[in-house]
Amino acid sequence: MVAVLAAALATAVPGVAHAAAAPSNDDFDSPAAVAALPFTAQEDTSAATEAADDPAWCEGDAASGTVWFRYTATQDGLLRATTTGSDHRTVLSATTGARGHLQPVADGCDYGTDATITFRATAGTTYSFQVSGIETPGGALSFALDAIAPAANDAFADAEPVTALPFTRQPDLSLASAEAGEPESTCVDDEAQPSVWYSLPAADAARSLTARAEGTAAAVTVYSGNSLAELTQVACDRNSLDPVAFGAAAGTRYAVRVTAAHRSYGPTELELAEAPPLDPYVYVSPTSASVFDNVGFSASSWKAIDRPLGGTWDFGDGKTAPVGTDTVYHRYAADGVYPATLHATSPDGRTATIATPVTVTTHDVGIAKFVVPTAARQGESKPVSVDVTNTRYAETVTVVLSKQSADSWTEVGRLTLQVPARATGKVRFPFSYTFAPEDALAGKVAFRAEARLQYPVEDAFTADNAAISIATTVKPPATRIAAV
Repeated sequence: MVAVLAAALATAVPGVAHAAAAPSNDDFDSPAAVAALPFTAQEDTSAATEAADDPAWCEGDAASGTVWFRYTATQDGLLRATTTGSDHRTVLSATTGARGHLQPVADGCDYGTDATITFRATAGTTYSFQVSGIETPGGALSFALDAIAPAANDAFADAEPVTALPFTRQPDLSLASAEAGEPESTCVDDEAQPSVWYSLPAADAARSLTARAEGTAAAVTVYSGNSLAELTQVACDRNSLDPVAFGAAAGTRYAVRVTAAHRSYGPTELELAEAPPLDPYVYVSPTSASVFDNVGFSASSWKAIDRPLGGTWDFGDGKTAPVGTDTVYHRYAADGVYPATLHATSPDGRTATIATPVTVTTHDVGIAKFVVPTAARQGESKPVSVDVTNTRYAETVTVVLSKQSADSWTEVGRLTLQVPARATGKVRFPFSYTFAPEDALAGKVAFRAEARLQYPVEDAFTADNAAISIATTVKPPATRIAAV
């Protein structure tokens, strides 16, 4: 009676704090038993404690305060446990075995305000579920456990038909498994990853399609064939922003397999669609060329599914070349406007034709003859002539005459004339030069002649547009000897 009275008085004294009792399922040895599925529970875990031997393989040192649930599977199949609805972040894990010898369950770890694990259970096996708090020991916890059905399209034989394009799905790969005999994929590192299947029915005409997979370790692989044993890979994509394109032949059925990591951070997404038209860009340089130019032709595309481009370059003069990753060069033999055309092909068989006219116009004049005096005296004026040839178009030509002064050239004359196009013959540009004292001081002078076309016309072959003379010998002026 004294003890009871003391306890009553203790609870009646105001201002005295009393620690909340730990949950009844606070320890591994006293779990909340799950008798039947589906099972749900709500409890306050704010006073949950942590045992020294609580396993930390899932959460490491981030968790604190644990409660336990235990279930013995009555049949083989998928189990899903979740803490969705809790008011705090949790760590949820599943183990098998006795205390001190607990073993993690594959795919049996997750954390967050909606921690969820899905794994394959074996009939007769007992599973222990540990729930911990993150950053806070606990709070209002919601725990649920249920048996769930596998993905409807988990097996190749149960593939979901793709009835229309574009086609998008977010399969739950936690409900899937790796079927025995599944074909390999060059985009999948671990063939034991779970997968789901989709079926592309045979079409009446050939077409180009795209496939893309997004998610943790997600991959989509397209196969041709009618049975699991005879599937042949056609294309694949692994967690890419750019889809992969593939050509679908008429009358051929295709199977699409989506794989992902057992525990995926975020959803796995599949996209199938008609491939967009091939849209390459063409670069031709120069587009205004001459017969002396090597014109460069290159083509590519901003879309990854279009590359590498194949096909043919038609230069418009009867010559062709294959399209490649490098620039192709071509020289035209005569002036004219040539309808250069790219006939492009993508790896999956889409085609496009792009025409780029190339104008070939060759302006070309040359200095055929440059005549300067062999000798002169200071003060003498002597003729200098420059003969210019032109065989293509009538041109306005300016000849600039310069003399060498120390390390530079100084202009001493300029003359502009019309030079008609002639198969033979030339036009002479006549100059007269008066030899200066500095020429006599140096004892010689060299001349340079340069033929220029009127802007914006440019000479296509400038190697013969300039000439330098042999130096003219220059003597002092003649002096008169007085008679005695």
